[in-house]
Amino acid sequence: MKVVWIEGTRFPKIDDEICLTIGNFDGLHLGHQELIDETKKYKPLKSAVLTFYPHPFTVLKGLRPYRQLAPIEKKEDLISSFGIDYLFIVKFNVDIANMRKEEFMQNLLNLGAKRIVCGYDFTFAFKAEGSKADLLKYFEVTEISKYQIDNVRVSTTYIKELLSIGDIDKANLMLNRKYSIKGLVISGKRLGNTIGFPTANLDYGNYFLPKNGVYAVNAKIDDKNYLGMVNIGYNPTVEYSEEIKVEVNIFEFVDDIYGKTIEIEFLKRIRSEKKFASIDKLRSQLEEDRSKIKTLYPELL
Repeated sequence: MKVVWIEGTRFPKIDDEICLTIGNFDGLHLGHQELIDETKKYKPLKSAVLTFYPHPFTVLKGLRPYRQLAPIEKKEDLISSFGIDYLFIVKFNVDIANMRKEEFMQNLLNLGAKRIVCGYDFTFAFKAEGSKADLLKYFEVTEISKYQIDNVRVSTTYIKELLSIGDIDKANLMLNRKYSIKGLVISGKRLGNTIGFPTANLDYGNYFLPKNGVYAVNAKIDDKNYLGMVNIGYNPTVEYSEEIKVEVNIFEFVDDIYGKTIEIEFLKRIRSEKKFASIDKLRSQLEEDRSKIKTLYPELL
């Protein structure tokens, strides 16, 4: 996949003829995947995705940071895995936000776009003034209907709602993969070592976090998988934190991974975070959590 970063209001000239889909694609859920898969059906046109960085809400609504299901690095990895020829990443700013529909479409022509694949509710350009009817002046257009599971529209907003209540199973179903967070292991106070549960403190960047609590996870380290558990929360029993922490305890793993980038895939929510009356009671609960997770996922040990 060729990745093309675009800065400014004049998009580069691409010699290939392209079938393009456009969007923020935060999460790259099943609805997004259907759009992207459709772009591969119109050979000899090359398949392409156009997205924006940073997320437009950071400019339009001042949401900084804007918590995402798939920050740009994750988005790039996922789109590449779908077998796409081009990924265009437009640096989003006020000038891009103010671009009128005619100028935007001329820029798409510069990119070699011949066909646009869009959702049923797709709009574009300044104040969403552009519509499918406008696109038809210059392009062939394929419109995809809304993607539903159990009569519920699959959307980034709904998946975030599911994660916010800890419904990992349904969120993973709508993503068509295990929801994951990737980040650098940073130095912590290593308090877990003192109670037999060493943890890696993860810098989660602007990832959207599931509801506070303990989760069974698959940890990916150096292309290997390890079963573990993660706590998301404030450490109410030991050294209360003012900021939410993501701390993962990896089973059957003793190597030092400080400074490494790891990815944790969420398998299931085990329980809520809570404050224990003593360190011994916390240790006892963690032993119970670990035992339960090993019983649930013996194939990952």
